[in-house]
This record gives sequence, C-alpha cells and structure tokens, in this order.
Amino acid sequence: MTTVATGLSFALSALLYAASSVLFFAHIARGREPTARAAAQARVRFAPLFLAGGAVGHAVHVTVASFIAHVCPVHSVHFMLSMAALFASVVYLLARRRFNIDALGILVAPLSLAFLLGTFFLGKPGPEPHLDPSFIAMHVLANLAGIALFLLAGCAAVLYLVQDKRLKQKKRLDNLGSLPPLDALDRAEHWFLLAGFPLLTLGIVTGTVWARKLEEGLLDDVLRTGLGYATWLLFGGVLLLRVGAGWRGRRSAYGTIAGLGCAVAVVVFYLVRPALALPGLGG
Repeated sequence: MTTVATGLSFALSALLYAASSVLFFAHIARGREPTARAAAQARVRFAPLFLAGGAVGHAVHVTVASFIAHVCPVHSVHFMLSMAALFASVVYLLARRRFNIDALGILVAPLSLAFLLGTFFLGKPGPEPHLDPSFIAMHVLANLAGIALFLLAGCAAVLYLVQDKRLKQKKRLDNLGSLPPLDALDRAEHWFLLAGFPLLTLGIVTGTVWARKLEEGLLDDVLRTGLGYATWLLFGGVLLLRVGAGWRGRRSAYGTIAGLGCAVAVVVFYLVRPALALPGLGG
C-alpha cells in the first residue's frame, strides 16, 4: 500500500509539474495576435494551480518515500535537493503576486520537476557520519532553505538579463508574453538574496564546526568548504555593493548567477563524493 502511494504521488506530482512548465512556456512564447494572447492568458491562470498541486504531491512523495527507504531527508543529498525545489516552489507561489514575477514560473516549474525526477531515479547515498541530530538538522535545513531562495534569486537574475538584452537591442517583446518589468525582477532578486544570506551564513558556520569535528581532511571536503566560502563572499559582496556602491541591474544579476554557480558546485561535490574518494591533504 505504501509503495503504491509513493508511486502515485510521484507520478501525479511529475505530471502536474510538467503541465505547469508547459503552460508557463506557452504564456511566455505566445503569439502577437489578440486571439493568441487571450488564449495564453486563459491557460496561464492554471499554471500556478498545477504548480501548487505538484508541490503537494511532491511533499507526499518525499514523506512516504523516506519511510520506505528508511532514509531521513536531512541525511540524503538527493532528498535535500528535492526539498529545496519544493520550498522554492512554495516561496514562489507566495511571492509571485507581491513582486509581479509570474513569468518566473517558467524556470521554477522545470527545476522542481528535475529535482523530483532526481530523487526518484538517482541512488540514495548513505547517511553522513553520526553527529548530534539537532546540529545536523540545523545545518542541513539552513542550507536547504538557503539553496531554495538562491535558486529563485538566480532565476530572477536570468530573466532580468534576458529582458534587459532585448530592451537594449530594441526588439519587440510582444512574442515573449508578460515578462516582469526590470525593476520587479531586480527587486525580487534582492529580496530572495537578502532572505537567503542569513541562512547561508548559518550553514557556513555549522559546516565549519562539522568539518572540525570530523577532522578527516579529505581533499573533496576542503574543496567543498572553499566553494562554500566563495559562495558566501559572492552573495555577501552583491548585497554589500548594492548598498554601498549602488549595484543594481546587470551587475547584481551577474554576481547572483556567479554565487549560484558556486552553490551548485558545492552540491555537485556532495553528489559525486562517493565516486571521488580523494585522499587527505596530510598524505
């Protein structure tokens, strides 16, 4: 019965995420004719509803699957990424009206689908070395929420650059549908960074303590830690320069994308860690 429930919840969530992705794309790629615009406008109303339904099914799948596999989500990178995508979808649904960023769903929905598929198809790694459960939960949950917010910030930055390039080239935007205004994308990007940075800081601090407790000195641990600090410096620099030097627009977007790239590299190290098996630095 439990196996059936996890399979059904996965299939339903994947279908809803896929439907939401298609509807968001159809809205962005709508034609210039009034009839095509009206049809796209009618379809896009269902996109957030499908995304919300996919998020509910996603949550059910992760919960049930974790009981079947007997793997706590905070001990599995694949489940952690899946939960980050789920959290990003929820935050987007709550923030889309406030920041006028409906079109951001064209990136959020496919990412949620991709991480859901990764949870289902990729092998589940073993748990990390045993530490205080509350400490592990603090570290992983802070990183999980931070990654979700940085994904949203990165999506907003990408859309900002796309919209800015087309405006500078003086191209018609009718065939791109209702992309958010540049100010709305810049404001949303800043808000997501601002909300995620304290969580990243907490993750960096607890991660440093974690590394000191383990004292393994493996090369992949050192590289991962270095990328974590680089991520913190990049995001912190973007926020600081926005206040101190008036960094907005393209410079802020490029900095955000660079920081997200470092964060993704950290996640990749976690995913490939079992295959690396790199020696320690001490020889």
